[in-house]
Amino acid sequence: MTPGNERELVHTRQIICRAFRRKNGLLDIEATLSDVKGQEVKFRSRPSVQVGETMHRMSVTLTIDSDYTIQDVKAETEQAPWAMCGGTDPAYRGLIGLRIGAGFSQQVRKVMGGTHGCTHVTELVLQAANTYMQASWPDRIARQMEVDQDPRKWPDTSTLTFLNHCHAWREDGETLVQEYPELVPERK
Repeated sequence: MTPGNERELVHTRQIICRAFRRKNGLLDIEATLSDVKGQEVKFRSRPSVQVGETMHRMSVTLTIDSDYTIQDVKAETEQAPWAMCGGTDPAYRGLIGLRIGAGFSQQVRKVMGGTHGCTHVTELVLQAANTYMQASWPDRIARQMEVDQDPRKWPDTSTLTFLNHCHAWREDGETLVQEYPELVPERK
């Protein structure tokens, strides 16, 4: 390391998301967040958080069906700097019925934004939704392939929302040519 680039760890945030398939076919997505301080955090009205201590530990579990719809929510604030921090945990049940897809982040912020929720737990909801999309992908594709190998004939067009939403899955990219050549636009 060159002089002047020495570093000191001051904060570690870990977000872990795990997906579980239930016997009834629903997916439980568990997302946890922890913040461990690498430096003392002083407060005016309470004791400091010391080096190596956890400042935040929160979790959220979304139960989601195969139609991208949230069936149940459990939010839990296990550790936070203020006693009132977990006071919004029950309000996250207000997300039941929301469908993951276009506009989902805005819907979550509309329901849980500002003082209605916790910044960290709301962040976990969005991470859990992303995890659901990854965890449910193999099943969604398999269901569509059972109907037809040609993605243009799939009944659930939402399965194709990956198109042009990432560099690898762009219309003029090699990934699309290799995986779904039927979806590559004709070039003039």
